Amino acid sequence: MIPKFTYSRPTSVNEALAILNDRPALIHGGGTDLLGCLREGVFTADTLVSLSSINELKGVRETNDGGLRIGALATVAEIATSKKVAAGFTALAEAASEVASPQLRNQGNIGGNLCQKPRCWYYRGHFDCIRKGGDKCFAFEGENQYHCIFGGDMCYIVHPSDTAPALASLGAVCRISGPAASRSVAVEAFHVSPTEDPQRETVLGPDEILTEIILPAPAKGLRTSYRKVR
Repeated sequence: MIPKFTYSRPTSVNEALAILNDRPALIHGGGTDLLGCLREGVFTADTLVSLSSINELKGVRETNDGGLRIGALATVAEIATSKKVAAGFTALAEAASEVASPQLRNQGNIGGNLCQKPRCWYYRGHFDCIRKGGDKCFAFEGENQYHCIFGGDMCYIVHPSDTAPALASLGAVCRISGPAASRSVAVEAFHVSPTEDPQRETVLGPDEILTEIILPAPAKGLRTSYRKVR
């Protein structure tokens, strides 16, 4: 059962940032991962800030230099079927088409796909693991056949995003808005490794919002593809 929370639906990024700056809150985009985590008791939230009414965060459009601007609320299905994406950024379209199921691709968005929580069964289960503030990673000596092969140290999660590696390989940049200023972070630097901080997945602060992803124009003759082995 999902615990009680206050629900806010701002209509602009500035309004959403004001709420985040006023009190502890979590961002609600598509909700496919967030609501599941709340239901499973992975974490709690007193306030959810829905971005669904902020039109500036939606859609896929071309930039003046031949790249793409993808709003954080653009659905995964929209990216998977976009002719603009497929034309110059095939790997991203293919990666988006591999995400979860058709229902989740239609509900989930690109921002949420980048910011989702790890699917580790210890983190999602009733274990006081290091990612939840405990003192050990149970995957190290426990069942770990779906955990990381490279990069493990304090925590052995793998990030579940299909779109992240495709975006990183294409040189994509995340645009982030905060209370004081906006900043840009390369997708390849957007996620935080467990060695750096085992309790964080991304560089986003509690009062920041991922607003869009910018893809630079593809190099002439560039050909890309995405293959998922599972």
